[in-house]
Amino acid sequence: MTQSEDFTFIQISDGHVGRDDLMKQFAEHVSQLPVPFAFVVNTGDLVGGVDVVTPDKAQAQYDRYLGAVANFRQPLYHLPGNHEHVAFNVPDADQTHPFYGKGLYRRVFGPMYYSWDWAGVHFLALDGTALPYQEKLGKGQLTWLAADLAFQPMDKPLVLFCHQSLPALKDATELAEVLKGRRILGGFCGHLHRTFTTQLAGFPVYICGALSGSWWSGPNIDGTPQGFRLVQVKGSALKTAYTNREGLCPISIVAPLATAVQSGPIEVELVIADFGQPVEASASFLDHPVTLTQASREDLWSTWKGAVDTRQAFDGDRVLKVLAKRGRDTSAFEIRYLVSNGRAEPYSSDAPATLKVQARGIGAADTVLFNGEPLGTIPAGTPKETTLAFEVAKDRLLKFNRVLFCAAAQGKGKDQFSVGPVWLEYKGKKIHDLRYASFERHTIIGDDPKRSEKELFYCLP
Repeated sequence: MTQSEDFTFIQISDGHVGRDDLMKQFAEHVSQLPVPFAFVVNTGDLVGGVDVVTPDKAQAQYDRYLGAVANFRQPLYHLPGNHEHVAFNVPDADQTHPFYGKGLYRRVFGPMYYSWDWAGVHFLALDGTALPYQEKLGKGQLTWLAADLAFQPMDKPLVLFCHQSLPALKDATELAEVLKGRRILGGFCGHLHRTFTTQLAGFPVYICGALSGSWWSGPNIDGTPQGFRLVQVKGSALKTAYTNREGLCPISIVAPLATAVQSGPIEVELVIADFGQPVEASASFLDHPVTLTQASREDLWSTWKGAVDTRQAFDGDRVLKVLAKRGRDTSAFEIRYLVSNGRAEPYSSDAPATLKVQARGIGAADTVLFNGEPLGTIPAGTPKETTLAFEVAKDRLLKFNRVLFCAAAQGKGKDQFSVGPVWLEYKGKKIHDLRYASFERHTIIGDDPKRSEKELFYCLP
């Protein structure tokens, strides 16, 4: 295969293939996009999760994954995520079984970490999982990395891949030392089901949203769509954008993300993967049009900006809808925000609700407020992982409900504890704060002014 110095590849991550039909569809979809891709890199969590099954049941998940990705027409590189390691979360698992831990991955895919070259760029695939579970490379892998790089000129461009965020690894400092003085175009990671850019030792690290979003139940935790990264290498410079797995001119939000409560006028920014072709973009909020203007232009995507006044909306969860058209191709995207401007929507509940809280580290009788009024306390000494239930009368329920956890006095200071998951059960449904994963844990540190309380929001249907 001819390897041009200018090339484009795709990163996918966290496909958690239980929905093998959707992975097959995506593989076919990639071949329909109007540019050639040199290869695809899957940065881990390939399977649904063999970490929680016994070794004899793990092969079926790997077989399902292999069948799903057979439709890719490009070379496909794999990395292990934390869910590829067999049975390490199974109590009393048979650790002598050849599939246990990293055994099955090695049997199916080969080395846990490796490197390859493409058109003068050196690519490094790393394993960020140590067992028992820690997010680190370990001395053996760092030694291998140093030896691998010893064969590469110092000015040769490098690209790194790892399932876990490189700056968050326990041995990130040691990794930075091995990479010192190298020409690094970027690092690409997944794991968090969110999309953002961070840094390690002066080079950018791009966190990719999950192809599965919230485990195939909806968008990523931050409101970005189930999607993938486009990565363009041109003249030894690298540019990248995250986009939707659906549509031939797919759309993704850049800012603001769904992880913050919005109020007043906000500036929105989005990316349309138009592949260098003319595109029309439109948006609406509360069914009112939002003007979008193209702000920048890359070879494969364009950035668009607009203004939204959230004060038009009642407090609660509100949707921004975006549409892109390129010729006959149309792509849609929507993001759901929590909006709070002090405008309560008229509402009358016809049923009570139950607030459920899993708690740990409770050293004092910590207070729970519901819509500003006391709902109850979490008793001091509550056993770890206990789930408490607080009944909420129907006349206390609003369309947009606020729950506040406050640390109580303990000794000379205040309590430090954590809660989560936290959810509101209403008419048989579990309702979560849409800014977080449903299993999120929240730490309250009474003596820290910035973390002495935790406020969560629950929007009733």
